[in-house]
Amino acid sequence: MSLTLERPRFFPRQLVTPDDLTLAQDYVRDKLRRHNRYLHGWGVVCGAMVDFPKPVKPWKVVIHPGYILGPCGDEIVLEKDICFDIRNRCLTAATGDPCEEIAPANGCNGGGGRPVKDGTWLIAVRYKEFPSSPVRVYQGGCGCDDARCEYSRWRDGYEICVLPPPCPDSHMNPPEVALPGAAALRFCPDPPADPWVILARVVVTAQGALTEIDNCSCRRVVFSSAGWWTRCNSPVLTSPDATATKPTPTPTSPRPGGTAPPPGPATEPAPGRAGGGGTAPGAGGVTGGPATPVGGTPTPAAPGGPTAGGSTEPHDH
Repeated sequence: MSLTLERPRFFPRQLVTPDDLTLAQDYVRDKLRRHNRYLHGWGVVCGAMVDFPKPVKPWKVVIHPGYILGPCGDEIVLEKDICFDIRNRCLTAATGDPCEEIAPANGCNGGGGRPVKDGTWLIAVRYKEFPSSPVRVYQGGCGCDDARCEYSRWRDGYEICVLPPPCPDSHMNPPEVALPGAAALRFCPDPPADPWVILARVVVTAQGALTEIDNCSCRRVVFSSAGWWTRCNSPVLTSPDATATKPTPTPTSPRPGGTAPPPGPATEPAPGRAGGGGTAPGAGGVTGGPATPVGGTPTPAAPGGPTAGGSTEPHDH
């Protein structure tokens, strides 16, 4: 994969060829590969654990679903459990095979057959694409070969193989993790020379019994932040209208018996004779009686004055 990428430029009345359309796809794919290599690295992202089958069977292991980034930046997706017979040396698949009997190998490291000897082996995976969806292509002219087929799709897949030890140098001595921004200037990593990603180291006997499966000593794990999350600590926002609204005053309850009349000016008694013999206009035309303020309490009569009820007869002395 070249670091200098090129994409087609389309224009009116252009004769578009299959190479032009393929170049447009390769441009996007190569950018994604370069992004994965330089920003995320490569290795096992999650899953892809190698395990014993249930029940245990000779020569066979189970590879669980997982997501892997290849050394060239390709995505390798194991969609479901895969039962792998290490005697076959290799297995190619486009989507994943059921955990049953495995078909013969498709040729990897010399083809199928039993391993050279019992002992320690490495189970590895690499990206591989497969043509699919054949369609019939009709030839122009009068040629006789008018039923030729061409594949119309590429399907992402993978290849699982058994490799001899030792563990590759690319899977050994992981670097120390440094804080972001604290590391010195770094050079871009070199292009990978090996397309394999090691999943596990297994130990098998001559009879096919697997005595040990080591998923960690030769596995390259790339960091993923998919399982990490946090919360923000910003304050709760309130509406500006809610802070400017004043409380409404509570209305006063009226007195029993009706609404209280508005207060009015009090009426002072008019000056009269000494001893209360004078007359003054009173409420209801009563003369000589005590003045009653509006809405107030009647004023008691002075000694020697007229009695309540309007009587004007003098008292005996």
